[in-house]
Amino acid sequence: MTAPTSSVRTRLLGSGAPRATILIRLVVGGIFLFEGIQKFLYPDRLGPGRFARETPLPAPGFFAYLDGVFEVGCGVLLIVGLLTRLAAIPMIVNMVGAEVFTKVPVLLDEGFLAYVHEARAELGQLFGSVFLLIVGAGPISLDAALSRSRHHDRE
Repeated sequence: MTAPTSSVRTRLLGSGAPRATILIRLVVGGIFLFEGIQKFLYPDRLGPGRFARETPLPAPGFFAYLDGVFEVGCGVLLIVGLLTRLAAIPMIVNMVGAEVFTKVPVLLDEGFLAYVHEARAELGQLFGSVFLLIVGAGPISLDAALSRSRHHDRE
């Protein structure tokens, strides 16, 4: 009965990623953290006001602040490397949404080069999050520390 739980824990926390993965976590997590904070500090420019102007979402205030909460929470998790793979999933959804709502119109209206220019930050965040989902947090992380402590508990 412990084998399936152990297997899930290993897949969730384990990582064969190199130590340098911490750099990706710091950049991707840091950008999410600070973008999330700014949604609350500058609601007209980056929060509900922007969501009302740039997205067709109903209840822009709700979705802007929900996005901010996820960006702050998942950003912190990515920075410290805790539940990294789980934290990457909502951020991937977040970046796909940002692409669809704010960058695809640029692609359709202004062409590929304008799109690539406008979407560079979101694409970096998207692919950084996908990278972390695939490889995990790496050895310098709370995930690795938890994985090591679980391994020692079994011995």
